[in-house]
Amino acid sequence: MRRTLLEATQKELEKIKTSVRSGRLTGRAKIGVRVGRVVNKYKVAKHVALDIEENDFKFSVREDQVLAEAALDGVYVIRTGVPKVHMSAADTVRNYKALCEVERAFRSMKSIDLKIRPIHHRLPDRVRANLFLRYRLR
Repeated sequence: MRRTLLEATQKELEKIKTSVRSGRLTGRAKIGVRVGRVVNKYKVAKHVALDIEENDFKFSVREDQVLAEAALDGVYVIRTGVPKVHMSAADTVRNYKALCEVERAFRSMKSIDLKIRPIHHRLPDRVRANLFLRYRLR
């Protein structure tokens, strides 16, 4: 997908480059606005180096950046404040994946499954009691 977006961006930027070279588009501000529309449209501005002059426009694709980002495709980072002595990397990933169960429980608590009207508590003991009741009714 990244390659496709970059190719579409290059195609559009070449059109702008042609307009600038032919003299139909002049001025840094006007060129910049037109270029900005293109790179914002395809969301690949970080991969394109731009050189905008009063009567000239050049661009190049930062291939090193594209390759570096492509190397991270499919990789995600999980960060935790828990020291390694308490939780290993495998445990961190396992706990992260278990979050879906917690989220499902919260959705269940907030939906009609429990048939309890909304109760707004402020005191810690009452909040704990309400949660205790909600989980016991499941």
